[in-house]
Amino acid sequence: MTYRFIDRLLGHTSDVQAGDLVLGRFMVEPLGDDSTFLNSVAIAQPSFCVPDLRGHWQLMEPGRERVEGTMSRAQVLDRLDVTSILDVGKSVREVLASGGTWLDALDVSPLVPGMSERAELQEFEKLLADRLGHLVEVCQRPRTHLRVEVERTAVARARRLATQASSYLAAHTDDWDRPTLRAVIPKRILSLVREDQFDIYENRVAVRLVDHLDAYLSRRVTDVARLLRLFNEVGDHGSTAGQGSHWRQKRVYQLWGDSLDAGEARRKAERTLEHLKFLKYSVSGLMDSVLYREVPRRAFVSTTLTMTNILANDVHYRRVAEVWLAWARLGLEQSPRPDKHFEEMQELCRCFGGFALLLVIRGLDQLGIEPVDLSQALDGDEIDLEGRGIRARLSWSLTDSTLGLAVDGAKPLRIVPIPGSVAMFGDEDLARLIRDADEAATRTEITLVLYPSPSSEAALRRMAPLHAHRLNALSHEVAERGQGRAGFLPVSPWDLSSVERVARELRWVITAPRFLAYPPHIANPPIPNIADEAAWLEATGTGVFVTRAPEVHEDLRLAERLTTQRTRLEALEDEHENVSQQLRLAVRDGGASGPLNARKRALNASITDLRSQIDSLADFSKALEAAIELVKSLLSCPTCGTIADTRRDFTGGRGHRFSCVCPDCSTRWGTEACPNCKAWIPTLMPAVNSWTANDSAVGWLDRFLGADVLAVPFKMKDGTVSFVCPSCDHGRESYMPSSEY
Repeated sequence: MTYRFIDRLLGHTSDVQAGDLVLGRFMVEPLGDDSTFLNSVAIAQPSFCVPDLRGHWQLMEPGRERVEGTMSRAQVLDRLDVTSILDVGKSVREVLASGGTWLDALDVSPLVPGMSERAELQEFEKLLADRLGHLVEVCQRPRTHLRVEVERTAVARARRLATQASSYLAAHTDDWDRPTLRAVIPKRILSLVREDQFDIYENRVAVRLVDHLDAYLSRRVTDVARLLRLFNEVGDHGSTAGQGSHWRQKRVYQLWGDSLDAGEARRKAERTLEHLKFLKYSVSGLMDSVLYREVPRRAFVSTTLTMTNILANDVHYRRVAEVWLAWARLGLEQSPRPDKHFEEMQELCRCFGGFALLLVIRGLDQLGIEPVDLSQALDGDEIDLEGRGIRARLSWSLTDSTLGLAVDGAKPLRIVPIPGSVAMFGDEDLARLIRDADEAATRTEITLVLYPSPSSEAALRRMAPLHAHRLNALSHEVAERGQGRAGFLPVSPWDLSSVERVARELRWVITAPRFLAYPPHIANPPIPNIADEAAWLEATGTGVFVTRAPEVHEDLRLAERLTTQRTRLEALEDEHENVSQQLRLAVRDGGASGPLNARKRALNASITDLRSQIDSLADFSKALEAAIELVKSLLSCPTCGTIADTRRDFTGGRGHRFSCVCPDCSTRWGTEACPNCKAWIPTLMPAVNSWTANDSAVGWLDRFLGADVLAVPFKMKDGTVSFVCPSCDHGRESYMPSSEY
């Protein structure tokens, strides 16, 4: 075998799996010099396993058995989603290829590009509105060719006799009514029947144009309707400002403001949608016209129009030809070649990875994390980050489009973008994918699968409730004791909450370990009873806990102690050098050296002991400084960044429990113990005026709090807020169904 079959979800090489696969989950990496063909296209570099135009995939090598399978058409995205992902992804990849910086990447909007232009009537639609009356006239009163045929008809229906009528009647007595002495009275006779022939080239053009316009307008209505839903979602944030996190609302408005004015865009989209629906209804009505019914459905017309006299000179047909030519210039009916389709699907997989990278960059920026060197180009595959008291490293692969985030003192995060429409899977296929992702999850790594958001909520409503919740939850939100779980999040340029969802995962990876590290413990302090000197320290049998950040007047002055000790060490070393010099002179002169040797040994012991004390004190000072920095970082409000007062707003102690409230925005954060397994739960809850969110609806957490949350909150019967335990899942039944996969 001269290739490797790589499972991106599991993160390693696997056996070739013939049959039904998930779009973009697997990659084929050719090895050696032998040709490898994927979907009949020769590949020389790692390529994603994608379907061909028939929904099949096949992997071939010369002289070896072909491996093939299918990919359900349901997981292939519609054209609007494909176009938007390609547009955004290409912009991100251009930034990477051109050596752009972090700030250059932030300039790329994660929303659908050109929304304002999409919400307006296009030039073709204006032309159609102006020429639609001519198309209606052609369909209702078309030109026809007169066709004359000879038919045997009843005498009463005959209007003009055929030239061969007499001879035919003489030879066919069965058509006689009765004979007379002078002639024959006929019952049926050959007559000339004239009929209008609708099936001419010009009418075929008009009828096929109706079909093309109906398909085009259907796509445009869907396009603008999705834009309008996006605009309405922005408006809904204003109407629900009293519910949930106003910080989320502010970020959404800022994200939206980078694109266009929401109010004007909504009005523009409403007007455009009304015009498009009128055009579509008018065009659809022509399918009931006489002309449309008379022209055969299989009558084919090439995209390249042949100008006839009627199309060039008739007042109505001439306008129909203009609309046809304008439609042809749009290039919507160009059938893709297999190799072009393969390249587009490869580009879709790569661009969805670029889109995922953009979401991570924006999510980190939202949390106050940025590169150590902002001028560093993103043309490599990793970058060092810092901010909010943490250091991290973001890595990405341009080959398989996976991303990784390694944070000091925390589990690494692995992000796998899957460009298939996962939400359209059947329950059985979806359960299999979730099981595979959970099996890939480990206790030492967090796995997050990003997939394209469904174009409508109907896809979520038709799912089993458990699957719908799993496809909108992070790994710690569906935790099981002793079992790894993968997180799934829907993202799309059409989805206003994409950045918020990814930022929610990033906040958990970055913030939760710091919360759970409280209180930091320092073992074996070199200063006896040091906790008696500082109220912010608490002594234990093995060391001290740092329970809060010290104030300025509570400094232990360890730097001064170190300076004093080092000064003393220098004096002892000088004395040691002086005694050594005297000892050398005494030995040379034959004098008494006993007292000098004794003094030198005493100095050696003192210097060794003092150096050990200094090293211990320096290590303790360094550890204490890191512990203080950790506790100080807990004073920074996760939502607004205000620094809380260490005495007034912060409450802490032993047992990992602490709580803090922001003096500015009243956000509360800290840790609390799970009533079931006694594990500690990191919590974050912004101030909300009312809680009317439906916490059993799919995606309610995104709409209610966005990224301003750690453990999932829920309301108890007495009205208090509690949190779902990320260790044993206690409390999940309050908002999510329980079942086994």
